[in-house]
Amino acid sequence: MPMVDEQDMKILKELKKDSRLTTRQIAKKTKISSATVHRRINHLIKDGVIKQFTIEPDWKKLGVKTVAYVMLNTDTEYIKKKGLTQDTIADNLKKHHSIVTCNTITGTKDIILKVRLKDTEDLHDFINWLRNQEGVIQTETAVVLHEASKPSNLLDGSDFG
Repeated sequence: MPMVDEQDMKILKELKKDSRLTTRQIAKKTKISSATVHRRINHLIKDGVIKQFTIEPDWKKLGVKTVAYVMLNTDTEYIKKKGLTQDTIADNLKKHHSIVTCNTITGTKDIILKVRLKDTEDLHDFINWLRNQEGVIQTETAVVLHEASKPSNLLDGSDFG
């Protein structure tokens, strides 16, 4: 596991706030030299600490207004018979363009999906598609009424490094 120190954390915090920042802007905000910032960002990328630089779109402006969590159960007997796993089922499902996250979980359900769709009609079509997928036997859907979440503050902790 790569070692991440306080300077790396400062750089990561700034990139998390705005991944468009230049090396010079990050250097100014963190009071670390531009050359050091550049070198450290390259190492963070090479070591896999930074997996990608991305955006956070305004989904409503893009016409994607429905968010839901879909929990599902898999057919254990079918999975065993086919030599599959729950992870295999999840990996196959996550290829659908509406799935934001796809995770195997503990508890009474096997997999949880976070999906973003245009509207409830698209959600209905998605659920019908999902129920016809290999190994899926039951779904339970929770439609999000209000997204109150914000980006993680995990990088603000000092327990890294």
